Amino acid sequence: MRRSREIVGLPVLDLKSGNSIGWVHDLVLDNEKDEVVGVLLEGGHFFHSAKGIPRKAIATVGKDALTVNEKTVEELKGTRWSDKVGNVVYTQGGDARGTIEDVFLDDTIEKMVGFEVSDGLFADLLHGRGTILKPHVMIDGKDILIVDNQVSPLDQGNEGGMRS
Repeated sequence: MRRSREIVGLPVLDLKSGNSIGWVHDLVLDNEKDEVVGVLLEGGHFFHSAKGIPRKAIATVGKDALTVNEKTVEELKGTRWSDKVGNVVYTQGGDARGTIEDVFLDDTIEKMVGFEVSDGLFADLLHGRGTILKPHVMIDGKDILIVDNQVSPLDQGNEGGMRS
């Protein structure tokens, strides 16, 4: 799994020309299909726009750079990763489970597989952040995430914290 925040800020390199064409500013996600639509760029020629590089044009997402087969730019429709961070997670029964801190993607950076969830600074320090995997998500809305009643982010794996 990869975190979206690991991708934001990477340089985008054109494999045909060998030029750097900017940096990843944000990811665009399709909540209904659980897919990555593409990346929005900062720098280069795409300032403050919904236009970006579609996922199909991305060759690889490495540790240090993202490479594209062609410099294809198109309108990307979906939810920006940065708009999901901070959304509150609730159960179907109305209990708060924390806030989204990041979106987990598969290793190919094509599918969303889950969410990193924080229950506050002290809980993060003591237990680490939790994970909610997509099969437990009932509704992935614009401003909230609703999960099944039995889900507790701390039951699905933690990262960090003094008790890890």
